[in-house]
Formats: sequence, C-alpha cells, structure tokens
Amino acid sequence: MKTYKRVHFVGIGGIGMSAMAKLLKLRGTYVSGSDVQDSQIIKELRHMSIQIGIGSRPELIGKDVELIVYSSAVPLDDEERIRGRHLDIPEITYNEFLGEVSRGSTLLAVTGTHGKSTTTALLGHILAVAGLDPTVVVGSKVTSFPQGNLRVGASDIFVAEACEHMAHMLHLDPQTIVLTNIEFDHPDFYGSVEDVRAAMKQFVEKLPLGGTLVWNADDVQSQKLIKELSISRSDLVLLPFGQDAEAHAMVEQAPGVQHIHLYKDDAKVFEADLRLPGVYNATNAMMAALAASTLHVRGDKMKQALESFPGLWRRFEHLGLWKGADVYSDYGHHPTAVTSLLEGVKTFLPGKRIVLCFQPHQHARTRGLFAEFVGSMEGADVVILQEIYDVAGRNEQDHATSSVELVEAIDAADAKRGVERQVVYAKDAEAVTFQLEKIVRPGDVLLMVGAGAIDDIARSLIQ
Repeated sequence: MKTYKRVHFVGIGGIGMSAMAKLLKLRGTYVSGSDVQDSQIIKELRHMSIQIGIGSRPELIGKDVELIVYSSAVPLDDEERIRGRHLDIPEITYNEFLGEVSRGSTLLAVTGTHGKSTTTALLGHILAVAGLDPTVVVGSKVTSFPQGNLRVGASDIFVAEACEHMAHMLHLDPQTIVLTNIEFDHPDFYGSVEDVRAAMKQFVEKLPLGGTLVWNADDVQSQKLIKELSISRSDLVLLPFGQDAEAHAMVEQAPGVQHIHLYKDDAKVFEADLRLPGVYNATNAMMAALAASTLHVRGDKMKQALESFPGLWRRFEHLGLWKGADVYSDYGHHPTAVTSLLEGVKTFLPGKRIVLCFQPHQHARTRGLFAEFVGSMEGADVVILQEIYDVAGRNEQDHATSSVELVEAIDAADAKRGVERQVVYAKDAEAVTFQLEKIVRPGDVLLMVGAGAIDDIARSLIQ
C-alpha cells in the first residue's frame, strides 16, 4: 500500500469508513473527515485526535491532502468532493480504498447476502486466538477488538468483510473467499437473484490460480454457482460446509447456548459451546472455522475462540433491561434475517413473549421483497412497525411505499392463518416509544430490529 501523509474522509462516520480512518491514523497518517451528523463512532474518532467537521466542510481540505476517500452515498456534487477536484486531489471510494489497503496481503474476504459481519468477526477472532495476529476490518464492532470495527495485526493476514451492494466486493483481490449464501437483495442495483449470483461468480473468478472458496453447500444459489464454476474455474480449491458435505456439523440447541460438533471427512475437528442464537449463527461459526483451517489453525484453538467470542454490536446485542424486559438490538433488514432471528430466539430464550419492533430499511428493498417481509414476522407475538428508513444516496422515489401497507398485509395474513395478535404502526421514534410504553411488560424479549435509526431508540430506552 502507498504511504500517505494526509487523507480526508467524506462520510467518515460510516462503519467501514471509520475503520479505514482508524487504520491510517494508527499507521501515522494525518486523518481528517466530515459527516452529516454526530454519532458514537464520530466520538471514537475524535478520541483518537482525528479532526472531524459536521456537515459539509470543504475548508478542511487543503493542498496538503493527498487523497480523498468518500462513501458511495456521497454525491458527485458534494462541496468537499468539488473542492478536492479543484485542487487536483485524487479521490477514491471506500471499497476501492479497502482494495488498495489490503492488496499485497494474504486476504480472506467474507461475502454473501447474510452473515458477513458475524462470520468476518468470528474468523478474525479465531485467527487472533490462534496467534496469527491478523488485521481485520468488519462492518460491526467486536468487543475483543481494540478499535471495535478494526483489529490491526503485525502479520500479512488480512480479513475483510466484502460488501455485495453495487458489486463493491469486486474491488478486492483475495486469496480466499468465504461465501456465506446468495439471495436476492439490493433491488436498487440487482434485478434478480441471478444478477446477484453472476456478480458473485465474477468475484470468485478473481481468485488466483488454486485459490480457495469456502462455501455453503446447503444454499441453493451457491450450489448453482459451484456448477458454473466447475466449467470456468476447475482449478479452485473448494471447501463446502453443509449437511451432506465433507465438513458438516451436529448442533444441539439449548437455552442460552448451542453445542456444536464440527466434523471433516468423518473425523471430529472440535466441539464447542456457542453463545449466539440460531442455526444461522452456527453456520457462520462453522464456515469461519473452515476458513481458519486453511491457515492450519488447530481444533482446540477454534474451540477456545468460539467459546470466548463476545458477540457483535447490533447483532442480537443485549442492551439491558427496560420495564423488566430484555432489550436486544439487531441489524437484520432482510426477510430471511428477520425469520432466522425469530426462530433462533425461540430456542435460545424459550417460553418468552417476543415483541418485535422492526424498521424496514430502504423503500426499494421493502417494495421488492414485500411478500417476504409479510411472512417473515410470523414468529413474533407482537409486532410494531416503524416507518421505513429512507436511505441517503439511494434512488427511492420510484419504489415509495409505507410500513402502513405492511401492517395491513400482515393483519390480512394473520386473519387468513386464524391468528390474533397485535400489529401496530409507528410513524417515528416518538410514536415507537409511545407504543412500547403501552405494550412491553416484564419478562418480554424486546427485539429492536433494522439497519436504520431504530438502534438509537433501543439505546435511549436503556439510558
């Protein structure tokens, strides 16, 4: 990677952007940046003596700035980007910069529709426990990582979460790819699940000769991809995980824990107690372990790492008690993620009334997966739907819809199933809090779910 003396970040408060800013700061670069609003992440960056302006701050960009890194949500006519072009300063997106920073390393990239952050964090944690000292960039925060969304290691091993939106992962050049699953998402960019699979195929084909693909053999679209790759890339080392694969697991679910036994070629690799809910998290953990095995990590180290894994920010994160109910924040924003979360909670916390407060994320996704969203919440005893989170920088006008429509459709589906439960609409944060005050009671499990601002509401309850 090229050495920079000064770099400016536009949209520095994003989870990936902030990780890159921290990495450069720790490597001795003078870092500045801006964002549209203050946040906990901004506070963390300022604590590292990074200069940050709130709002558009073109005056922060001087002639000594050597590079501008910007979020993909920042438009071309942004004042800071205009200022940079006026000064002939090169500019690059976050994902392009991640590719530049990781190039030349032994890169393990984790991609897929679901489970990227958890699998990335688990893999990074396993490698750290095994003494391999990796650098890890993850789209969440991990308690065991000193910088939360970043771990800086001394080895050449680099673990990165590879985002599939707008095919951003194509900016990376990994030696190993962990592909968690393939499902239709991001309808503002992809037209179908076939488009998603085609982008994933393009990414896998970037692997070097003899590169390694760890993949989910229980995932239908991944199975189709493997058939396509057998023609175009027969040189790849394929490591499948799944029920009938060479690497498979036996999972025993119990309250508060999953007992997992990983087998490879019919030999037990290890057994461990995972304190995360749901089959989906067991799969994430096993795929992380399988990826770690490519670097010769022993089974006892995998067990140690999985049993000491502290969990992630906004991934079934227990925030505390409110009105006698356990409050959890979760980033789930796709129907499959919501369904999997509810199924996992029922076995992880059996016998509890589940109150789901969900904020759909992005109008295009809500409209494109409307029927799936309606069915995804059947596992909740009570549903509160906040108005859809409008994503900056996305073309939302052509897909305008409302959570009111979801409430009506869920009510109709419940009536058809012969189910009576409370499903209510909340226009904004104030309305959400009002409904929660009326509905939540001691002993409940309150799930505050979504990729938008609903996490702020969840944390305000505990303060």
